Amino acid sequence: MFDSLENAGESRQLFLITHPSVQANAFASYLSDILSVSVDVHNINKPLVQHVARGTVILFDIAVSNKKLNGIWRDIIQSQVENPRLLIINSEQKYELYEMAKWPALYGVFRHDDDGSRLIEGVKAVLNGEQTAELSVMHPAMYAAEQSSGEAENIPLTERECEILNELRCGATNMDIARALFISENTVRTHLYNVFRKLSVKNRTQAVSWANENLRH
Repeated sequence: MFDSLENAGESRQLFLITHPSVQANAFASYLSDILSVSVDVHNINKPLVQHVARGTVILFDIAVSNKKLNGIWRDIIQSQVENPRLLIINSEQKYELYEMAKWPALYGVFRHDDDGSRLIEGVKAVLNGEQTAELSVMHPAMYAAEQSSGEAENIPLTERECEILNELRCGATNMDIARALFISENTVRTHLYNVFRKLSVKNRTQAVSWANENLRH
């Protein structure tokens, strides 16, 4: 069982990165009321200057972003936010797994037409410290199916990939894995991408399920 975020010293606040508007402020107020948390709205076109509490849940409105802004915010979240937990919202397209792996601490992606209750439940799960929710709240149709050959499916896992799978079984985040194995988070994401491809799975939950059936601790 995972400790609650309060016990872990993590934040229970939301940081909404979007284009400021009446609708954005109304959405922030709605989230604040229904989840009983503080919600800060930040202009996606402006650099991050204020302090963001450790473990803040970040909602990134990708509908008002572009390729350049995506890259800028990936770097900001990676370098300026301690132990972030990221949810991408209002997505209108499918993504390849390698694109997902670029985002630091990504816990899920929600479509623009997803039911509001689904987003609320996903945000609530992450706020409550359910680390195993990382990517498991991902919309199953969000990523494009990868073309994999039979040969690729039979490629054995490396020792490092097995180590990472065992870390996942303990509920470790990318940052946890990086620290435990003395590698960078970018390297962790690369290994995860390769693991997902080799196992033909779409998320961490499926990878853990495979590991529980096929790997020893």
